Amino acid sequence: MKAIIQSVLVGTALLCTAAFCEDQPKPQYASKPEYRALFLELEKAEVITEGAKGAKSVLYVFFDPNCFYCNLTWKALQPYEKAGLQVRWVPVAYQKPSSVGRAAAIMGAPDRAAALHENEVNYDKPHFDGGIKPMDKPQAELTAQLQANTDLMRKFGVPAVPVLIWKDNNGNVLIKPGVPRLSQLPGITGLPEQEVLDPELANFR
Repeated sequence: MKAIIQSVLVGTALLCTAAFCEDQPKPQYASKPEYRALFLELEKAEVITEGAKGAKSVLYVFFDPNCFYCNLTWKALQPYEKAGLQVRWVPVAYQKPSSVGRAAAIMGAPDRAAALHENEVNYDKPHFDGGIKPMDKPQAELTAQLQANTDLMRKFGVPAVPVLIWKDNNGNVLIKPGVPRLSQLPGITGLPEQEVLDPELANFR
């Protein structure tokens, strides 16, 4: 468990701050050949899949189950999932000691999507804790999955979660760090703009 946390960008404080999540530039092309190879790895990663089956629009999101800004991203994407988006949530665990247990509880659940839903709808904002009970002793298989996801996130060179990764119609890999502005979501998802009414997202319009 300790190895997972220590492996993340040694010497860098990977904290999802308001400045990181709110003031990021527009999505940028990751056009280097190695990023296309990394996307192939991403497609094989252990994830939690939400949204439409067989969707043409697929989005990957690295997240920590205790991350408040990941929770906001989850809320922002729910209307788009209903409109035809598939989101593949890629769990990592570094923000708090309970992150590993919570991520393992989601990944080890019989219904991963239901477990993720439980974590997000019951998010404890005052304490910045996910809403699912952490697994006491995560199985080695689950910690290995989290380690692999963490290593992959490092390869992409992203500094913190949330991070959105997808392909455009031309096959270019695009990366958007931080909570996306609601106005950016149609371009990211390839879907018409959806109404997002959650008051916590008012500052992200």
